[in-house]
Order: sequence, then C-alpha cells, then structure tokens
Amino acid sequence: MRYLIPILLFLGCTATEQPLQEAEAGTAVGPRYSLGQWSFHRALFDGEMDNFEFIATAGEMDFAGVELVNQFFADRANDRDFLDSLRTAADEAGIALTMLLIDGAGNLASSDPAERDSAVARHLEWVAAAEHLGIRDLRVNAHGDGSYEEVLEAATDGVGRLAEAARASGVRILVENHGGWSSNGAWLTEMLRRLSPSGVGAVADFDNWCYQRDNGQLWGGNCTQRYNRYEGTQELMPYAGGVSVKAFNFTADGQEPDMDFATLFDIIRGSGYDGYLGIEYEGDSLPAREGIEKTRALAEQSWPRTPVVTEAAVERIDSTLSGFVRDGDIAGISALIYEKGEEKYFGAFGDADRERDVPMDRNTIVQIYSMTKPITGVALMQLYEQGKFKLDDPLADHLPEFADVQVYAGGGSAGKMQTRQPERPITVRDITRHTAGFYSGGDTPGLQEAYAAADVMNYENTLTEMGSRLGRLPLLFDPGSQWHYGPSVDVQALLVERLSGQSFDDYLREHVLDPLGMNDTRYFVPEADRDRLSAAYLRDDDGTLSQLPNEDAHAFNTERWALTPGGFGLTSTLDDYMTFARMLLNEGSLNGTTILQPATVRLMRTNQLADDVSERLWLPSKGQVGFGIDFAVRQRPPATAEENPGAVGEFFWDGAASTVFWVDPANELTAVLFVQLFPFDRVGLHHDFRRAVYGPFRGVSAE
Repeated sequence: MRYLIPILLFLGCTATEQPLQEAEAGTAVGPRYSLGQWSFHRALFDGEMDNFEFIATAGEMDFAGVELVNQFFADRANDRDFLDSLRTAADEAGIALTMLLIDGAGNLASSDPAERDSAVARHLEWVAAAEHLGIRDLRVNAHGDGSYEEVLEAATDGVGRLAEAARASGVRILVENHGGWSSNGAWLTEMLRRLSPSGVGAVADFDNWCYQRDNGQLWGGNCTQRYNRYEGTQELMPYAGGVSVKAFNFTADGQEPDMDFATLFDIIRGSGYDGYLGIEYEGDSLPAREGIEKTRALAEQSWPRTPVVTEAAVERIDSTLSGFVRDGDIAGISALIYEKGEEKYFGAFGDADRERDVPMDRNTIVQIYSMTKPITGVALMQLYEQGKFKLDDPLADHLPEFADVQVYAGGGSAGKMQTRQPERPITVRDITRHTAGFYSGGDTPGLQEAYAAADVMNYENTLTEMGSRLGRLPLLFDPGSQWHYGPSVDVQALLVERLSGQSFDDYLREHVLDPLGMNDTRYFVPEADRDRLSAAYLRDDDGTLSQLPNEDAHAFNTERWALTPGGFGLTSTLDDYMTFARMLLNEGSLNGTTILQPATVRLMRTNQLADDVSERLWLPSKGQVGFGIDFAVRQRPPATAEENPGAVGEFFWDGAASTVFWVDPANELTAVLFVQLFPFDRVGLHHDFRRAVYGPFRGVSAE
C-alpha cells in the first residue's frame, strides 16, 4: 500500500510575462465612459456632423472622454491649427481626449519590409499629432499578408519599431482586435507578449472576432473562422489600455441579443481594469444617439457586481453537501467560501473518520494531493521575481540533468526503445504548464517498463535523485506539443531547491507557509495532530463506500521521507488553504504580507497554452479552460448545464481525493471544498457544489 498515493494520483486528477494592467485588485470604484467617434460615422461621413460638433455632443451627453478616429480628419495629421482647435473644443466641452484610432496609414505587418517602413513613418506622423493633442494612447492595426506566423513576425517588427519610437513622445501604442489575424485572440496575445518590453497594449473590442472570411479580405464576405469573444476578451484584458463596449441591437429589455454583457463585464471587472470604457454603437436600427444611450445604459447595468453567496445559495450548498453524505456517496465533506473579503459560508457534514466516529470539522486535516501544485508554483514564481530564471530559459540551463533528454520514437515487445532528438529543449515554461513531455503512465511499450524500473517517485528518493532518474528517461512527446499531466511540478520543486540553495520543504515553510500563517499545511503530520487527520474512502463501481486503512492511506504524511514532491504530498485545513486562495485573489498579498507581486499572479492566471497544443489529455473534462502556471484558467462560459459552472477568468485546481478550490476575481470570491474520496469525483461533487454556489445554469451565446 506504500505506493497507493502515486497510483491514486494518476487515476484521480483525470502570457505574457508583464501584462499591461497594474491596478491593485478591487481598486476600481466604477468606470469612466468615453464615446467612440465611430458611433456617429454615418453623420460624419455624410457631412451632417463635423469633428467639433461630435466633441460638443459627447459633452452634452455627459461622457467623460472621446475616442477620436483619424478617418474623419485623415489629411490633418500635421495641421497644428486644426489640432489646436480640437483641443479647444474638448476643453470647452469639459471632456478628455482619451484615444486616437488610426486607420489607413499603411500595414504595419506587411510582408514587404519597405511597405512596413512606410507604414511606421506614416504612423509616426499620427504619434506626433497625438502628442500635440495630449492624447496618451494611439490605437493601431496589426494588418498584414501571409500565414499566422508570417504576419506575427512582421507585426512584431512593425508595431515594435513604432512603439519604441512612440515611447519617446510619451505615447503608448495599443493594438485592437480589428480584422485578419488580429481578431484571433491567441495570435494577438502572442504578439503582445513578444512586445511587452516595448509597452504595447491592447484595445479589447467586444466584437471584431472574425479572423477569416470567404472573400479573403479583412471586411465583407461571410465569416468562416471566428474566435470566441469571451475567450478573446479574457486573453486581452491583462494588456488592455482600452475597451470598446460595442452593441448592435437590443432586445425589448435592453439586452444585446448576440453578446452576453454580464459575462463580458465579469471579465473586465475580474481583470482589475480601471481605464475608460469606450461606448460604441454600430447598429443601424436606431438613431445613433439613441443607440449610444442604450449601449451605455446596458454597460451601466452590467457593471455592478451581484452578490453570489446569498441566503438562497447557502441553503442550496447545505442541501447539496448534506445530500451527498445522506445518500452514502461520501463519508464527510466540508466547504468554506469567502466573498469580498468576508466569510460567507462554512459547512461540514458527515464523518472525517467513520470507524473512529470523528465528525468532519473546520480544523480537520486532509491530504490535498495535487492542490500542492499551486503552492509549489507560487514558490517557484517568487524566484522568477528575483530574476533567477526566465520562463523561456531551457530547463537544462538550471537543471543539467535534462540536457541530453531524448524523445520516445517507438518500442518493441522486449522493452527496447527507439529514441530521437527533441525538436526543441524543455523550457521552464513547459514544466509550469505540463507541456514538458514527461511520461507519467499508460500503455507505451518500452517506456512503460523503463519508467517502472527507474522508480522515479520512490519516497526514498531526494528531489535530486528524482530529477536524475527522470532526466535519463525519454520524453513521451516533443516539448510544447501536448498537455500531459505528470511529474512537471515535482521538477519545479527541484528547481526551487537548486535556485534557492534551500531544501524545498524549508523554502516553502520560510517563504510561503509561515508568512501566511499556514501552520497546518505540511508534509509531515506530528503525532499530536493525527487525531484531526481525515480518513480516506474508496467508492466501488457499485457505489459501496469503504474506508481505507489509515496506516496505508496516511503513510506518506505520518513518516518523514526523503522525497518532498512539488506535485502532491501536502496536508492542509480549510482555513489554511483559504488563506492561500485569498492571497491569490488579492494578487499576492494578504493581511500586510506580500508573497508575490500583482503582475506575477496575473501571469500565473493567464492561459499559457497555444491553440496548436490540441492534445490535452483529460484537461477538457474540466470545462472551457486553458492552463496557466499551475492552474486551470476558465476561458469561456460553460456551454451546457452538464459542465462545471464558473466565471470566465477564474483559476483553480483540484486533488486526487476529490478536493477542489477556485479563485473567482470577477466576483471577488474564493472557495475550498474538502473531502477524501477515491477515485476522483465520480459522483459529481464539484459540479453540484459549484452549481449550488452559482445557481441555475444560464446559457450564454457560444460566440
């Protein structure tokens, strides 16, 4: 039974590095609205309104700012008298000039270097105009010709050179999802990540997510490839210097029928964005002014956060959790929820140890298994903040054990393997997102036998010995090509040891657990506390629930072993783990103690999986998610009532014994659910608990 934990672990849990936003979590008290000039584009193009009348109208409508579009004064970039008149008009209207949107100044991502040079030069004229107008933000397009990667390379060059030149003028370059590859969220996010040192940000537009059309052009024609608007918005918000709140049509009750504003505003609010919200009406069924007012009214209705854990929710949660115990699906369960910094729910039902008649309680100690992983990730990212490594460093630069790793290329019945060179080295980023290629079990002839013989996770191994044995085994696939759960986070623990010069256990205690007061979170549970240690339970296929012998189930935590894994092994209590979750919600700090910087937490909760990582083992079973640094990250609303509920932008993970926690920035909510049930959640605990918290399923447009 000594290897019960690794077996159950396998059966069970079936960005950019400096995002633009730096606002502290929860500091935004309410949005400021600016008016997008394009909302009046028909009147402006028809000569029924001029630029000065637009500014005056925005002031009359009580907007705080306006977003100017150069199409309405395309030949006036160098006309200082005209620009001065615009500033005067804004002053007289009591309104700020918040952004200048540039179109028609050449393709910054053209495949022709000379055309890119010309586009940069023409855009720089508008940079000078923005500086003269006192406008900080210049929105540009990243249009070009070619494949995904070709346009990405060209845009990185063209936009990057423009941004570097604009910085000298105090002007920030923002790129909008605005046709072509820029309307593919993954593409635009990757470009922003590459250009983050130049300060390039994004304008997140609620629409404009079609990136391929049947006519091969940016506009017109039928859309053949569309990016999910909620996923795209969630990806762009860490970089957002502007948001375009756009609407086309309205239902009788004032909703936009094709966009779920509640979800989009959850994403905005959860990101900590505190800049202007640009109102843009693009419909043709209402007069412009009426459409603008309806769009702003919908935004104002969508901004306030509705409390989640109401009295009705408490009743649902109690009924749900007690019902699992009553029906015999589990022996005992407990849950703790905080919302807006206050405890909103605690409940404990059934037995922690049925044989000893010990009830589940608030101070019950449970084995958290893979919920160890996020704690390890926090420890590693502290060293990232200290400049000890970069995420795209080859892992072997820091852990030479992995310098000569090979990739499995086939095996025979005798257990012999064929191997080849990997297409690229393992990076540190790979071990934070499970794309390193490490084998962790399954029917793979040759590799399966070699892994068993290596005995990588033997409890007697130190982390150094674990790494040495793992580094001699072939990878299952090329680094970066698949998501495959395995020993990556144990390698993170080894990296922490190597970079810090401390044992991993000592590092965790000194730099994460003790500063947060997480005294019950540890590998070894002393004799005096073992009466609080929950038993573990096995549910057979026929529904029979049996208690595993404590001496076997607790073997890892009641003896001191050489191995201190990063991927499993810690124990904790509800309050301890809630402290950890609340620190993450508060972007790295809690009760005056700082564990990480806000930008680092945002990086960790940002999806790190590119679209071409299509093989993701069982990760899709978690819902509409990507994967950040040691967390799953919810990218889209649940598509069906059967999926686990949750808010876009939440990040979470679970453990082999069916525990789970999540952090929901949009609702300022953290939840921890503790139970000790094997195999991993075959009774729908997580789904039903989440449904009890969030209430009935509300379908959201798939786009």
